[in-house]
Amino acid sequence: MAETASPQPTAFPPQATVAAGTSLVIEPLMPSTAGLSGFIDTIAHWHHEHCLARGLKSSLDRRAEQLHRHLTREAIPVTLIARKGAEVLGSVSLVRYQASAGGAQRLWLSNLYVPEALRGQGLGSVLVDKACRYAHEQGETELWLFTDNQQGFYQKRGWQPGGEARVSQSDVDIFVRRL
Repeated sequence: MAETASPQPTAFPPQATVAAGTSLVIEPLMPSTAGLSGFIDTIAHWHHEHCLARGLKSSLDRRAEQLHRHLTREAIPVTLIARKGAEVLGSVSLVRYQASAGGAQRLWLSNLYVPEALRGQGLGSVLVDKACRYAHEQGETELWLFTDNQQGFYQKRGWQPGGEARVSQSDVDIFVRRL
């Protein structure tokens, strides 16, 4: 039986510029990523602390496990990282979820995170734009997300209201972006 190659994530131009000419690399987190273990530890810690601050159950092991599930030969799920050298500066994921029983699976932008000290410099926008481009390059035509406190951030970047829901004990607004 012939073996078929799994689709590989589309590579991004390696350099992006954020505020004041700071050069950084935006790339998919892959098994071959140099410094992978440290990146996963850092991102898992960010997600864990964010969940705890919101009153959600969390563990570092669970957060790291979720990130490891993105390390496949498939294009999606994927976690994109922004890094400068060996320091990870932010991340965002693309995952497929079925929003409701019997509903269609949709592609969701998930876990956008930039440390507080780096916010307001455009890094979050760069990560979202790269995630949208990546999804489009995979043949996707729309991308979904939910948020309970960043509606303005997404609306300024072309996301349209797509409904409301209750997720993890929080009322959230759902947004969609055509790609």
